[in-house]
Order: sequence, then structure tokens, then C-alpha cells
Amino acid sequence: MIIEKEVKLTNREKQVLELIVKGLNNRQIAKELNFSIHTAKAFVCILLHKFNVKNRVEAAVFATKHKLVS
Repeated sequence: MIIEKEVKLTNREKQVLELIVKGLNNRQIAKELNFSIHTAKAFVCILLHKFNVKNRVEAAVFATKHKLVS
């Protein structure tokens, strides 16, 4: 996991991250933010890559630990 490197997120990435932390799946994220499931999957993949984590649970833990979500 990235520890010292500052992670820069777009507003849309922050929105997706908030929903991941709430436990929503890709279909629910897509519906909530009014875009396709493929777009939701793409955002999740981008976040996993930015955080250097393997799955959405690790992403949620990372986001909470580093106070990336409110």
C-alpha cells in the first residue's frame, strides 16, 4: 500500500470511493452515479491501482486509514 505518497483523486473518484466504503457493488455505484457498470468497474480499477491494493475491501480500509473519505 502507498503510505507516504500523496494520492490525488478526482471528484468522481472520490464519489466512487465513498460508495465503495459504504459497501456498494459496481451495479449499485453505476446506478447511484448515473453511469454504466463498465464505467463503475473502470473507476474501481483506477482506485485499486492508485492505492496499490488488490480489492475493494483493501481500498476501503486504505481510504478510511488515510482519511480520504468523510
